[in-house]
Amino acid sequence: MDDIERFENLLDDFDLSVRKGAYLKLLEMAQRGDVPFSSPTPRVNLHFHTFFSFNAYGYSPLHIVWRARREGLAIAGSVDFDVLDAMDEFSWAGLEIGLPTTSGLETRIFLPEYHDRELSSPKEPGVAYYMGNGFIRLPEKGSEAEETLHFLKETAQGRNRKVIARVNTFLSPVQIDLEKDVLPLAPSANPTERHMNKAYDLAAERVFPDPNQRAVFWSEKLGISTEKVLLYFHNKPDFYDIMRAKLMKFGGIGYVKPDIGDFPDIGRVNRMIRELGAIPSFSWLDGTRSGEANSRELLHFCVEKGVETLFIVPDRNWDLPDEKERTMKLRNLYEIVTEAKKMDFPIFVGTELNKYGQKFVDEFDSPALTPLAPYFLESAWLLWGHSVLERSSRGYASEWARNQFRTRSERNSFFARIGKTTLAVPEEITRLNTLSTEQLLNK
Repeated sequence: MDDIERFENLLDDFDLSVRKGAYLKLLEMAQRGDVPFSSPTPRVNLHFHTFFSFNAYGYSPLHIVWRARREGLAIAGSVDFDVLDAMDEFSWAGLEIGLPTTSGLETRIFLPEYHDRELSSPKEPGVAYYMGNGFIRLPEKGSEAEETLHFLKETAQGRNRKVIARVNTFLSPVQIDLEKDVLPLAPSANPTERHMNKAYDLAAERVFPDPNQRAVFWSEKLGISTEKVLLYFHNKPDFYDIMRAKLMKFGGIGYVKPDIGDFPDIGRVNRMIRELGAIPSFSWLDGTRSGEANSRELLHFCVEKGVETLFIVPDRNWDLPDEKERTMKLRNLYEIVTEAKKMDFPIFVGTELNKYGQKFVDEFDSPALTPLAPYFLESAWLLWGHSVLERSSRGYASEWARNQFRTRSERNSFFARIGKTTLAVPEEITRLNTLSTEQLLNK
C-alpha cells in the first residue's frame, strides 16, 4: 500500500481529527504534484450520501470531496438522511481544495393531497422523499428548526427499533441491539436499514461461526438456496440488498407500515429548510407511480407548496437492461424536464452512492443525457451561487431574492452567473458578500 492509498483509507476514520490530518497530508502531496488530478469537466453530483447516513463505500465527507476533485467534478454536493452532520466538514474540505460544494438533507413527508397516490416512496401512498439543498448554517439552540431536525432523527430511530424488534423475533437466535450493535457502525448515531443489515450479518457470524451452518440458517430465513447463500458470503453488497428486501422493505417480516404521524408536513419542513438558508426540493423518482403520472400537475402543486426545485437521479431512468422499461422511463424523464424548463424550475441531480454499484457521477456525455445535461449543469451552478450568497442572507430562496427579481427566470440566471464566476476560495466568497445590492447586481 502506497502513501496515497494509506491516507485515503484514513479519510474514512470515525475520528474527525484523524481524517482531517490525512486530508491535509494528501493536500500537501497534491501541491507537490505527487497526486494526479483530472482537469475540471462539466459533470456534477449533488447527491452524495456520506457515512453520516450511509455511503456504500464508507466514504466520509472528506473522502467524497477528495475523490470528486481527483476525478474532475465541477461541483459536489452532500445529502444525508435527517441530519446535517456533514455540512461543515464538506464545506471546509471544498474550500481547502478549491472545489465548489453544497450540502443537503433528505427526509420523508406526508402529503394529504396524495393520500391515495404513490410518489417517490414506492407502495406508500402520500409519502414522498423530500430535500433541502444548499444549507449553510446549523439551527440555533431552542429554535423551531432544531426541534424539527430532532424530530426527523428521533422518528427514524424509533422506526428502526420497531424493525429490529420484528426481525429479532424472526431471526432468533440471531439478534441485535440498536445501541450495542448498530449505533457503533454510524459515526453520528444515525444508522439506516443498511447499517442494520451489516449488524445482522455480524451477529450471524457470532452465532454460527461455521460458514456452512450459517448458510443453512440464512437459506431458511431468506428463502434462497444454501449454495446461493455461500456465494453471497463472497459478495456482501448483494447479500445485504437481499437481506434488506426480504426482511425490512415492503412485504418483509420487519416492514413497519408508516403512520401519518411518522412524517412531518411539508410546511414544517419548509420552514426548517428556509430558516437554515437552504432551498426546498421535491424528489422525483421515475414517473411510473400514480402521483408522478401528471408532470404538470405535480409541478404546479410544488409551486403552491413553496417548493423551489426538483431533485432527480437520472441514472435510474435510462441505464437499465430492459429496453421497454428504459424507453418508458427515459420518456418520463424527458417529460418532467420539459415541463420544469417551461416553468423555469431548476433540477438538481446526483447518483446517491448509498447503494453498491452506483456510479460516482452521472454519464452526462451519454446519448440519453447529453440533451439534458446543459439544464442540469445550469441548475448546479445556481445552487453553488446560492450557497455563496446565502452567507449574507441573499440566497436563492431568500426574501432579498424574491424582492430583487420579478421572474423565476431572472432569478435563475442571476444565481447561475454568480455560481459560474465565483471560485471556491474563502477570500473571494467573503468579498462578494460584502458588496451592496447595487454592486452585486452590476457585477
